[in-house]
Amino acid sequence: MNKKETNYEGGANLLSDGTVKKLGKITLQAIRIESDLAEVKRVPRLSNGEREDDAQHSYSLAILAPELRIRLYPHLDNDKIQSFANAHELLEIATGDVATFDLTEAQLKEKHQREQQAKEKLMKRLTPELQQNLEEYERQNTPEARFVRAVDKILPVAMDIVGQGVRVVEEDYGVSNLEDLQKAHTDLIANFDRRFGDEFPELVQLYEHLAREFEEKYKEEKAKKPEVKLPERPNQLVEVERKFLIDPESLPFDPEDFEHTTIRQGYLAVSDDGSETRIRDFGNDQRFELTVKSNGTVARKEKNIQINKEVFESLWPLTLGRRIEKTRYYIPYVDPEGDKHTIELDIYHGPSHLNGLCTAEVEFEGRETEATLRADTFQPPEWFGKDISSNPSYKNRSLASHAPHSPMNLSDISM
Repeated sequence: MNKKETNYEGGANLLSDGTVKKLGKITLQAIRIESDLAEVKRVPRLSNGEREDDAQHSYSLAILAPELRIRLYPHLDNDKIQSFANAHELLEIATGDVATFDLTEAQLKEKHQREQQAKEKLMKRLTPELQQNLEEYERQNTPEARFVRAVDKILPVAMDIVGQGVRVVEEDYGVSNLEDLQKAHTDLIANFDRRFGDEFPELVQLYEHLAREFEEKYKEEKAKKPEVKLPERPNQLVEVERKFLIDPESLPFDPEDFEHTTIRQGYLAVSDDGSETRIRDFGNDQRFELTVKSNGTVARKEKNIQINKEVFESLWPLTLGRRIEKTRYYIPYVDPEGDKHTIELDIYHGPSHLNGLCTAEVEFEGRETEATLRADTFQPPEWFGKDISSNPSYKNRSLASHAPHSPMNLSDISM
């Protein structure tokens, strides 16, 4: 091969080696971006139960947006719409997907700030054309950009109908009945109308139609399935929670007025990296669990397995020297943004080094991206004390490891 030109069997001169290398680099760059998009999992589930990824979602948008444009708004520039559809999810390579189904204004603001912080790093990976398309789309100052964003909001509702939407709204958003779903949809439709109704009223009609069609699917599926009692906490892949120190004397209520249960908790194994295996006895409920947790502070991988009393009792002796006992009170709380939470107020008993210790935990539902966003923007009630989420001394495994003959002064725990 000539270093300056390529000639195949007497054909016309083609590209120089330098040009071929440059195009090869661009090709690999495009494939890596596509691969990274495929790694970003979204909330909606496909019909086979797997999470939709950003590459699949972008392809759906690239198909649907031009179809809706030609039928409803033929004056819009189709080339711009295609470009925006291809670029609109690129930021999520750096930030992950955060669904906006039930986020508050504060959480939406935090989401936007995180995206802007990740944007500068991502831009270095994009071609000049992709950079320009993403910048223009993010500015939202053209009708094409606003149109693509509106269609982007429609797609998850459509996927709920085609895929496993009933499972999604129940597992990821805590919807437990048709009335809850209808209320959520009413709020979403109103918000969609506020954002896009003046410019694209036909899309508002489409959004509402699909939302109501999904409600019919929800109603039909729920009629086929018996109610199943859920465990104490949803068995999420990643547990996201914050923990606070509480002064029992400052409580503005009597905890005995709320639902509560006694808990015996023992540790079968605690690794040097902070991962743990524990068993629990929820005395009032006659329920027993074996839990495996990864290391971490606010966000940790977690797997709960229901076990019977016989298995629990056979394992309990193996936890000697690594046990805690407490009463857990379930306190409903609505924060200033209107988000509903259940505060798990724990008052410890037993060994003198723990007796009287009081903490409060709040767990945040959803995938790690949404749950972490909710945790970071959580506004606790005034009676909460110091946030001890990142203090390893207050992890239950740490509290359990201090034997009664070696008491620990709680006031001396490093803050």
